[in-house]
Amino acid sequence: MSTQSGIQLPLILVAHHSRDTVELLRSLLEPEGFTTLCAYNGRTAQLLARRHQPSLLLLDQTLPLLDGLELCRELRRAGSDAAIFILSDRAGELNTLLAFGAGADDYVPLPVHPRELIGRMKAALRRTGAGTSRASAPLCCGQIELDPERREARAAGKALALTSLEYELLATFVSHPGRVFSREELLGRLAGFLRGEPFDRAADIHVSNLRRKLRAALGDAVPLETVRGVGYRMLASATAEPAAPAPPEGASALGRLALAALERAPVPLLVLSPDRTVLLYNEAAEHLCGWKASEVAGQVACYSLLGCHSEDGALLCHGRCALRPGAPDEPPDQQARYVITLKDGRELPVDAHYSRLDGVDGEGICTLLTLHPRN
Repeated sequence: MSTQSGIQLPLILVAHHSRDTVELLRSLLEPEGFTTLCAYNGRTAQLLARRHQPSLLLLDQTLPLLDGLELCRELRRAGSDAAIFILSDRAGELNTLLAFGAGADDYVPLPVHPRELIGRMKAALRRTGAGTSRASAPLCCGQIELDPERREARAAGKALALTSLEYELLATFVSHPGRVFSREELLGRLAGFLRGEPFDRAADIHVSNLRRKLRAALGDAVPLETVRGVGYRMLASATAEPAAPAPPEGASALGRLALAALERAPVPLLVLSPDRTVLLYNEAAEHLCGWKASEVAGQVACYSLLGCHSEDGALLCHGRCALRPGAPDEPPDQQARYVITLKDGRELPVDAHYSRLDGVDGEGICTLLTLHPRN
């Protein structure tokens, strides 16, 4: 269980029809310490808001598929108390009234001065209580405890002698147990501390140093895990799993070969855990959907990624999903036909094939999802 502190400012959802505007807003917010989610249409924004419950949403009034005003109304009807800003390229009294009538906290005509936007966001977060009530709360995950006020860290009751960078690195992992951080993301978050080291090795060096200090306190039960080809994560339980017996050399080589084949297969493939977290996302899927593997693997559920819906626009997640939890005697293979929403907002009809995989890395019954775009 993780108790968050004021080390990271609250989660912000940025949703705008223009990729350039989304990237501009993200480049403005992340140096201020905010963690951002990005969407390019209303349906994806709706899914992200439901799953991650951000503290503040920046919604384009003219989002495709579901506009910002309607999404704001829906979130308020569902009881959301998040701060919501409506963004618009067209300033005007009518648009302002429509935004406030939909339940928005603020209406922001674009372009806006960065300092003004940040100031208005922080004021709204103070009003809603996000980002202030937890400023001095300890940050805990398993046997690891951080004191943000004193900037002290302990593991199994033992004090850790951490550098400023190592403390921030540990706080990032402990604040988001189970989430995978790519090397590039870690460097971006902690860029102010990185000096005098090659860019491509800096993250590895500092994670290695942090892991060594944790091992001195926790022994072999170090919960900081390397995710092959993606980055690093803190195990959600903050206790390392016992090492599995090493497979025979031939079996290990065969497993690596199979993994490489999946990653390089020309057909978009995803391996999904029982709770629909994306465990593997190959190069063809990356090319099709637009998200990088570092943005997806180990931290995103398939319904947040794909936004599956029927051709009439009805969402297929949860109750109508072909991947819904089923009885053990259900057929191991299923077919589905629907429309997915890509990262850039385009919609693509696909034929999907679901194959059940038993006992993958201790995950239980996983699913291999193959996507075949329809012409």
